[in-house]
Amino acid sequence: MMDFLAHTHRRSPLVVAVLALTAHLLSLGSGWIWDDDSYVTANPLMSSESGFVDAFLPNTTPQYYPLVFGGLWIQYAISGSDPLAYHLVNLLMHATNAALLCIVLTQLRVKHAFWIAAIFAVHPMGVETVAWVTERKNVQSMLFALASISVYLRYLDASRDRVLGTWLVSFFLFVCALLSKTTAIFVPPCLVLALLWMHRPMNRKIVVSVAPFFIAGIASGLFTAHVERTVVGAVGDEFMLTWLERLQLAGRTAAFYVARFAFPAEQIFIYPRFTLDVRSVLDWIPFLCGVAILAWGLLQWKRRRAPLVLTLWYGAALFPALGFFDVWPFRYSFVADHFAYAAMPILAFLLVLLIVGVFASWRDNARIAMLGGIVLLLIPLSWRATAKYDDEETLWVTTAAQNPSAWIAHNNLAMIQLGYAEQRQAEGDFTGVRTAAEIALDAAQKAGALKPDEFTNAVNRSEALRLLGRHDEALLEADRACELAPLRAEVHWLRARLLEQMGRIDEARVSLSRCAELGKGSRDERRARLDLMRLAIAAGDTSAAIHECRVLIERTPDDADALANLGSLLAATGEFAEGRAALRRALLSERGLASEQAAIKTAVRYLTLAIEASLDAREGEEAVTIANSLLARTNGDPSVRYLLLALRFRGGELLVRSEIESLAREARAAGATEFADRVDAFLRANPSQTR
Repeated sequence: MMDFLAHTHRRSPLVVAVLALTAHLLSLGSGWIWDDDSYVTANPLMSSESGFVDAFLPNTTPQYYPLVFGGLWIQYAISGSDPLAYHLVNLLMHATNAALLCIVLTQLRVKHAFWIAAIFAVHPMGVETVAWVTERKNVQSMLFALASISVYLRYLDASRDRVLGTWLVSFFLFVCALLSKTTAIFVPPCLVLALLWMHRPMNRKIVVSVAPFFIAGIASGLFTAHVERTVVGAVGDEFMLTWLERLQLAGRTAAFYVARFAFPAEQIFIYPRFTLDVRSVLDWIPFLCGVAILAWGLLQWKRRRAPLVLTLWYGAALFPALGFFDVWPFRYSFVADHFAYAAMPILAFLLVLLIVGVFASWRDNARIAMLGGIVLLLIPLSWRATAKYDDEETLWVTTAAQNPSAWIAHNNLAMIQLGYAEQRQAEGDFTGVRTAAEIALDAAQKAGALKPDEFTNAVNRSEALRLLGRHDEALLEADRACELAPLRAEVHWLRARLLEQMGRIDEARVSLSRCAELGKGSRDERRARLDLMRLAIAAGDTSAAIHECRVLIERTPDDADALANLGSLLAATGEFAEGRAALRRALLSERGLASEQAAIKTAVRYLTLAIEASLDAREGEEAVTIANSLLARTNGDPSVRYLLLALRFRGGELLVRSEIESLAREARAAGATEFADRVDAFLRANPSQTR
């Protein structure tokens, strides 16, 4: 019989790809879940014309993975926000990864390459990566990483005229992997380990070829660590671990994934967070075992290289998630299935070696049957694990049931219910509002009991109480949120909204000013200043309202809505020329106004001022164009037709006077006396051509 489905079998990559598709096919029915909004559905980058280029600029995306966001931008342009298309790409990338893994292992002449790749393809630990659109970064990075390794292995035996080109392709693919997710830093050490596995001499050529991989990997890792701290916000007490705690965490994390991979009975989206205690001897056992295995591998090196190579490979693949670098999800748990995606190939490798070693006395057919049975068993486990990704509410309900200590699950369930309450309120279903708000309050209270120092829990309690009409209690929770997160602009805005509803307008304006100050240059500032403008207008403080508009325009010169508001306010105070100029800029802004209704109102206000002003030739032509467009959008509204005719008359077309007079007569006959009087007043004021 062939050597245990020998690695030279040409169809093996295709078969493992089909197995991957089979195991994860149900992910095509998954919906949008956690973080998918910031990555795709509510990411302004997706609808930006320059989105692909902008993805490569720092601080424009939630995390600096430009090739991922660039790819998502392209897909959004093609398929919009249909989740099926995104899940399909994730699935195809995972299937490709399984095939590439089989190819790489074959290149390394690893026995049982097919079975290792097959277990990687179908294992339920991969479900979180495949079924979660946000984890496109995982499958995409792995795809480029495996391709880079495969090409590098070809470079080793490339002919002289193809050496440089092959190496450049390998390095380029590695850079693409890093730009998809920094976990690809496992590639350089794995290249070295592959060379050791193949008994290749570490000569000058090898060192020179591998060194750039290490340099790029280290630079990328340091940059990502900086971004996690300064942009993502992985700072605070939750990340203040001593080096002893980090060493203990590394051991427990490495052991956790080995155990979960070997016994994949249940996959939890948020696993219980480890409690670290450096004084506990039991908690040090995983770390000490790891050190012992490493030492044993060193002792075995001259006889056989596999123990040390496999141990180091596992450590390299898992290194970014071992706890030596702080990442945002550590707030919820130190472990997650998607953290281990890059380590799954070596875990599959170890599992196959264990089975083959334990049952070495069995016939090949029996061992094949056993491995085949394991693969077939893992497929329905992956189907079962996929079910919770149907939608975000299902995900968090399942997570809360599997891990009741996951405060983030209760917290997010509260936010989902608050969203339902807002929808019911818009529909006028006040019974529905109360029901959803009560469920949200219960979930937020559970989250608060688990994590009292989390400001979002206080925010959710405040919002639920506000919707229930318990304003005094809601204000206490809003104050609590401001105490816990005094520098978060959004909590001050929420407090201001509550104060306004309570009739405490002056206090609301103070909170809005604080929000604007903290959120300078952000959407929070814009929202706060729009509210400050609205409250100032309601209080008759026009100068304050104008000030807020000017600040918004200073921040964003082409903010059409702010320009429109400024123009209306200036006109109301008698500053007709400046007001008309602001309204004109609003109408000509590339960003456009927020709504069709706003655009129509702004055009009417501008044209009303324009027919009373002396316009230069250029503005006169623009005004006529605006009027013609408005007439088409309002289905020939007589008041808009009047504005167009008045502009043409003021521009020297005296023959349209008869049409204007006819409009006035028709309006008066129809009982529109006010409009007719306004038209007559215009005709009296403009007896002949004025410009």
